Amino acid sequence: MKVALLSKSFRDGEGISEHIKSIAEFLVNKGHEAHIISFDDGSYYSIDDRVEVSRMPLHFEGDNLYNWSLMMNNQLKEKAVALLEEEEFDLIHANDWTTIPAGTAVSKKAEKPLVLTLHSTENERGFEGDHAEMISELEWQGGYESDIVFVTRDETRNSAIFDLDVPDEKLEQVNPFGDGWEGTVLNRYKGIIRNKKEVKH
Repeated sequence: MKVALLSKSFRDGEGISEHIKSIAEFLVNKGHEAHIISFDDGSYYSIDDRVEVSRMPLHFEGDNLYNWSLMMNNQLKEKAVALLEEEEFDLIHANDWTTIPAGTAVSKKAEKPLVLTLHSTENERGFEGDHAEMISELEWQGGYESDIVFVTRDETRNSAIFDLDVPDEKLEQVNPFGDGWEGTVLNRYKGIIRNKKEVKH
């Protein structure tokens, strides 16, 4: 199995970065492959040499996080599509609203399952700012398009169900501070890939 993990950044000590790092290293330790694709902010990161990492610079500055994220997604999509010409991914894993557009586009291009981790939702963060409604809409789209939606705590699970209408059967709660959560992620990966293959046949 080869998994593409999309993130808006990848650096030591940052929450989402450490989350996907744990998944990627668990995958390679189990004999699978992982490729992290993220924005390159020039910061240092450390990871198992068996994990592939691609970080792309962004040559434009957005005047807010929403506009910046949309431009960054174009870079993620461009890199991922280029990689698809050289290698085949079995699954695309996006993280939070900042990578949902890229994750959705690459999943459709590759005709492979899409997995999303919601580390929090816009409603949880207060639904404030000029782009709150559009961010929440992206989260809804991510939940709709994804085959699995991981959440990391009860509050996010509840928000995914009641604010974003994510069906309960799509949701899987994992505790990144607990034991064995990476195994749960891997088992859900295997299950959705198996289900997709059965549907095709």
